[in-house]
Amino acid sequence: MDTMQHPDEGGLGAGPARHQFRVTEHEPQSRIRRDRQALSWSRVNLNPCSAMPPQRSGAASVVVKGKLFVFGGYGGGTGRLDDFWSYSFDTATWEEVEVLSTEKPGCRENNGVVIGDGSRIFLFGGYNGTSWLNDLWMFDLDTQRWTCIQESSDPNAQPGDESSMAMGSSFSGVQHGTLVRGTVPSRRFGYVSIVHNNKFVVFGGFDGSKWLNDMYEFDFQTKTWTKIQDRGTLPSARSCPAWAKDETHVYIMGGYDGVERKADFFACDLATYTWTEMICRGTPPSPRYFHSCCLYGNKIITYGGYSGSERLSDMYFYDFETNHWSEMDCTNGDRPSGRSSLVAQVYEDNLYIMFGYNGVTVLNDFYKFRLKPVSVPPSALVSDLLRLVNNPELSDISFLVEGQEVHANRAILATRSEYFKVMLLSGGMKESGQASMTGDDSTTETDEFHSKKPPIELKDVSYPVFLKVLEFLYTDTVTKVPLEMGVPLLIMSERFMLDRLKALCEDIIRKELNTENVIGIFIASHRHNASSLKEISLEIILKNLNHPNIVLGLSVSFSGTL
Repeated sequence: MDTMQHPDEGGLGAGPARHQFRVTEHEPQSRIRRDRQALSWSRVNLNPCSAMPPQRSGAASVVVKGKLFVFGGYGGGTGRLDDFWSYSFDTATWEEVEVLSTEKPGCRENNGVVIGDGSRIFLFGGYNGTSWLNDLWMFDLDTQRWTCIQESSDPNAQPGDESSMAMGSSFSGVQHGTLVRGTVPSRRFGYVSIVHNNKFVVFGGFDGSKWLNDMYEFDFQTKTWTKIQDRGTLPSARSCPAWAKDETHVYIMGGYDGVERKADFFACDLATYTWTEMICRGTPPSPRYFHSCCLYGNKIITYGGYSGSERLSDMYFYDFETNHWSEMDCTNGDRPSGRSSLVAQVYEDNLYIMFGYNGVTVLNDFYKFRLKPVSVPPSALVSDLLRLVNNPELSDISFLVEGQEVHANRAILATRSEYFKVMLLSGGMKESGQASMTGDDSTTETDEFHSKKPPIELKDVSYPVFLKVLEFLYTDTVTKVPLEMGVPLLIMSERFMLDRLKALCEDIIRKELNTENVIGIFIASHRHNASSLKEISLEIILKNLNHPNIVLGLSVSFSGTL
């Protein structure tokens, strides 16, 4: 369905994308796994007044000012396209871009569009079904006009000829192009293109007969092409890699060199045009081309592509801080089919993919994958309830324990403990509580809330232990319980009919068992029906029957009866 060199493909999908949020700290692996499980695909819901553009693969795309712009591509039975569309992320609306100029680029695929200074979009080269192209166009978003900066060169011209632009089949309604100077890059498709420091830069691609790894820059001020003498570890010749750009570098990954698909990963320093092969730890993507590549914070995302036998639907993240590749679980939700030659862009914590070729059909579907889970704050319920313990402002009942008043809430105590339910909601206590809540008409709601009976005196319980009982009743757990408090708290848990608190106390105490205290704890566990603790204590006693502490403890404790 495409060129004779790539009969199975539709074209290069995503161009560069940039997301400004940056991650500055590593997340724990457990948190990453939980978040990834929460992420999922969904179809993009369009405005009812809008419809998807026609199917295509190998379209060029760029995000500018809250809109996604898509140009051309291969439409299957309709051939190569020259239509120009925009999608508003705010209104979820597609519309064909109104072009006010007479001239405009002709049909093509496997080309790239890049953003310049924020209001100008640049388009270079591609393939129109019969010829490879090297024309250069600029679309002004303010004036809505295309301008031809450079026409495609003569197909018979030798690479590196000085610019002598000839009108070619890549144009629609063009009368003449702008004369440019310098060493013009040959016609090509499947290249890498960026704009940096008011220069348009092109790397690699396929010119119809060979795969390339040359690099050129076009100066918009002087209208001059220059072949770049790049340095470092240069990527091998290839077409259709995926690429992305940040403020200082352009990154390319994968591609096809006419023999094999690539899985290597390079960065080019745009200040010096020095290439470096990236360190890759973890699990890198398999070899592929016609895939997508986008930046998201301090990570790079690659999705899909063609392996030579399969259209892929996998997603990988590369972390620049750790030089680590990891595969993202992207199987949740309404998942898109595997595809190559897609459009992919990141916008506001979502990866959007659309169009492409699945091996059977040229597509016009539209999906998004949320890259950031919904941020749910940690639960504050326990800490909030804990603030109610012994809080005089928010209490409606109080107790007198060892001469000190302890404030509590009738509803919580009665709900959590059968003991307190009987105490507080039966007989006189219930009637007294109802009376204090009704009062006469002159009593304010605040007065009603704070009108309480005298404190209820509790005997045979210490003040610290009772506070721990309340902590459990309000939070369902207890913290910082020393051994010397463990047994008294266990005794109170039985008194107040709190089986879970008793089990917690048994667990706390059994960790502190030794030959010095095990006899006393065994006796206490027997008296207060702590069967698990009693069993553990007995095992320790039986294993240490000859230990002096055990012998002494048994002789003293069992001089009477349990």
